[in-house]
Amino acid sequence: MKIVFASARRVQQFATIIANLKNFTDNVCIYIRPTGLYIQCMDDSHCALFEAELNAEWFKEYNYLPETDQSCIGINIGILNKVLNTWNESHTLIIELEPDCDKLSVNFVKNNDNDGNFDKFFELSLVDIEYELMDVKSFETLVDLTVESKIFCTLISNLMLFNDVLKFTFNEENVECASSGTDGSMKASISVTDVIEYAIPESTTLVQEYSLRYVQLMCQFNKLSSEMHMGFGETMPMIMKYILNEEDQSFACIHLAPKIADE
Repeated sequence: MKIVFASARRVQQFATIIANLKNFTDNVCIYIRPTGLYIQCMDDSHCALFEAELNAEWFKEYNYLPETDQSCIGINIGILNKVLNTWNESHTLIIELEPDCDKLSVNFVKNNDNDGNFDKFFELSLVDIEYELMDVKSFETLVDLTVESKIFCTLISNLMLFNDVLKFTFNEENVECASSGTDGSMKASISVTDVIEYAIPESTTLVQEYSLRYVQLMCQFNKLSSEMHMGFGETMPMIMKYILNEEDQSFACIHLAPKIADE
């Protein structure tokens, strides 16, 4: 297997995924498929599920031989994150794995011989992971909302001042976000003119509650894209999706279960 990243932006997106996955798990299995890379993991409490598809076209070079190459590699998130933090924009990121090898090669190769940097070569030990891949179902959403990532993430940080529960109220006119506690409360009204896209059936009102801590965790992936796409329904998890590339539809997505009423 040999994977070459197409641009500095793609490396930054991959590094953002790895940096924030440490909030979900210590080790993760990266599935290597003819169509591209697939990552899936759950947090320790099993409230949130993360998945990402990095399609083969998303990379500059993607070589995978199903006959000889491993289909899943287990890696320590913390170590990979530290390695990626040593990368800079003058390097091309190349990831390689020889058949039947227990070391993953992560290499930073200079783009220009005269840029004053050095080529760097890392070998990371693979880890054995027992993880049963979840069948992520496609739900019919009742409400669809697309917003600017940074603006929404700032709002979520504000709402965390008073409680750890976020209450969404959706109707035709606006989206209301609220949190309240013994020290006070906060409410924000988001008009349909304040968002990029908003869709809800006529004469519909939907009220859902989620853990603010987990919503903030989902927002930490905001560097992946300037926009976040969210979906809601009465009996389905909240979905927050970041499109990494419109052309090949590579994405990262987090599914969050709603708060149970009697908790």
